[in-house]
Amino acid sequence: MNASGYIVASDSAIIGIGETIREAATQALEWSDDYGSVEALISDMESDLEKAHEEDGKPYVRRATAALIDAVEKGGTPEQWTIIDNIACTAEEAIEHNS
Repeated sequence: MNASGYIVASDSAIIGIGETIREAATQALEWSDDYGSVEALISDMESDLEKAHEEDGKPYVRRATAALIDAVEKGGTPEQWTIIDNIACTAEEAIEHNS
Protein backbone atom coordinates (compact mmCIF):
# COMPACT_ATOMS: atom_id res chain seq x y z
CA MET A 1 0.00 0.00 0.00
CA ASN A 2 1.56 3.29 -1.11
CA ALA A 3 0.66 6.70 0.27
CA SER A 4 0.62 9.66 -2.05
CA GLY A 5 -0.86 12.35 0.19
CA TYR A 6 -2.84 13.00 3.34
CA ILE A 7 -6.41 13.10 4.56
CA VAL A 8 -7.86 14.82 7.58
CA ALA A 9 -10.88 12.99 8.95
CA SER A 10 -13.37 13.66 11.70
CA ASP A 11 -15.36 10.68 12.85
CA SER A 12 -15.77 8.78 9.56
CA ALA A 13 -15.95 11.82 7.27
CA ILE A 14 -12.92 12.93 5.28
CA ILE A 15 -12.88 16.72 5.64
CA GLY A 16 -9.57 17.54 3.95
CA ILE A 17 -7.17 16.09 1.38
CA GLY A 18 -3.82 17.19 0.08
CA GLU A 19 -0.28 16.36 -0.94
CA THR A 20 0.90 17.76 2.41
CA ILE A 21 -0.55 17.84 5.91
CA ARG A 22 -0.86 21.64 5.61
CA GLU A 23 -2.86 21.37 2.36
CA ALA A 24 -5.23 18.80 3.88
CA ALA A 25 -5.57 20.84 7.10
CA THR A 26 -6.38 24.01 5.13
CA GLN A 27 -9.32 22.21 3.50
CA ALA A 28 -10.37 20.66 6.81
CA LEU A 29 -10.46 24.04 8.53
CA GLU A 30 -13.41 24.98 6.31
CA TRP A 31 -15.43 22.22 8.03
CA SER A 32 -14.25 22.70 11.61
CA ASP A 33 -15.24 25.54 13.94
CA ASP A 34 -12.96 24.31 16.73
CA TYR A 35 -9.74 25.87 15.41
CA GLY A 36 -8.88 29.48 14.70
CA SER A 37 -6.06 28.76 12.27
CA VAL A 38 -4.45 26.07 10.15
CA GLU A 39 -1.46 26.17 12.51
CA ALA A 40 -3.69 25.40 15.54
CA LEU A 41 -5.28 22.45 13.75
CA ILE A 42 -1.93 21.08 12.60
CA SER A 43 -0.43 21.51 16.06
CA ASP A 44 -3.28 19.57 17.64
CA MET A 45 -3.08 16.77 15.07
CA GLU A 46 0.73 16.57 15.19
CA SER A 47 0.66 16.12 18.94
CA ASP A 48 -1.03 12.79 18.19
CA LEU A 49 0.21 12.22 14.63
CA GLU A 50 -1.16 8.99 13.12
CA LYS A 51 -3.53 8.43 16.06
CA ALA A 52 -7.24 8.35 15.37
CA HIS A 53 -9.71 10.37 17.36
CA GLU A 54 -12.87 8.64 16.24
CA GLU A 55 -14.10 8.42 19.82
CA ASP A 56 -13.98 12.14 20.57
CA GLY A 57 -14.72 13.53 17.10
CA LYS A 58 -11.45 15.46 16.90
CA PRO A 59 -9.84 15.73 13.46
CA TYR A 60 -6.99 13.34 12.80
CA VAL A 61 -4.48 12.97 9.97
CA ARG A 62 -3.57 9.87 7.98
CA ARG A 63 -1.39 9.19 5.00
CA ALA A 64 -3.65 8.19 2.10
CA THR A 65 -3.54 6.40 -1.23
CA ALA A 66 -4.00 8.19 -4.53
CA ALA A 67 -7.20 6.21 -5.17
CA LEU A 68 -8.81 7.43 -1.94
CA ILE A 69 -7.77 11.03 -2.54
CA ASP A 70 -9.12 10.78 -6.09
CA ALA A 71 -12.43 9.34 -4.85
CA VAL A 72 -12.85 12.20 -2.36
CA GLU A 73 -12.05 14.79 -5.05
CA LYS A 74 -14.68 13.28 -7.34
CA GLY A 75 -17.52 12.74 -4.89
CA GLY A 76 -16.75 13.34 -1.24
CA THR A 77 -16.09 10.71 1.38
CA PRO A 78 -16.68 7.20 -0.01
CA GLU A 79 -19.27 5.15 1.86
CA GLN A 80 -16.55 2.66 2.73
CA TRP A 81 -12.89 3.36 3.36
CA THR A 82 -10.46 1.93 5.83
CA ILE A 83 -6.94 2.12 7.20
CA ILE A 84 -4.28 -0.51 6.51
CA ASP A 85 -0.80 -0.14 7.98
CA ASN A 86 -1.65 3.47 8.97
CA ILE A 87 -2.54 4.37 5.37
CA ALA A 88 -6.11 5.34 4.52
CA CYS A 89 -7.41 3.56 1.42
CA THR A 90 -10.55 2.64 -0.48
CA ALA A 91 -12.48 -0.48 0.41
CA GLU A 92 -11.50 -1.93 -2.97
CA GLU A 93 -7.80 -1.42 -2.24
CA ALA A 94 -8.23 -3.09 1.14
CA ILE A 95 -9.88 -6.14 -0.46
CA GLU A 96 -7.10 -6.36 -3.04
CA HIS A 97 -4.43 -5.96 -0.35
CA ASN A 98 -5.94 -8.73 1.76
CA SER A 99 -6.36 -11.19 -1.14
